[in-house]
Amino acid sequence: MFNKSVIPLVIVFLVVAVLIFVFRTFLESHGFDWQVLIGGNLFIYLVTAISMHMVTKGMNAPETHAFLRNAYGGIMVKLFACAGAAFIYILFSGKNLNKPSLFTCMFLYLLYTFVELSVIMKYSNAKKNVKN
Repeated sequence: MFNKSVIPLVIVFLVVAVLIFVFRTFLESHGFDWQVLIGGNLFIYLVTAISMHMVTKGMNAPETHAFLRNAYGGIMVKLFACAGAAFIYILFSGKNLNKPSLFTCMFLYLLYTFVELSVIMKYSNAKKNVKN
């Protein structure tokens, strides 16, 4: 079943992926590794989708502790998965470490987090208005 709340997340993913792919020669000429950016974009999108699913599942829970467990769980999954992926990339890339792409992926993490929180806040407000 498709949830309409993921549409903004999918749009951000597609826009970023298309921009990276279209401007890949420009990015390479300025020291970016477009393949790292594409991989980072995909990874952060998937982790954010999992996190958002956990938080919205928690919002539908009847008990407060179930909401908190899912909300904190979603935040922790996203944070540790992205930190772990960055650590693995840094560890295995050696001298081929591409700092501009790594820092751009950090910006993408913030962008996806902003979109996730915006969607969740709209969902929360809509749910609150239905109850009243």
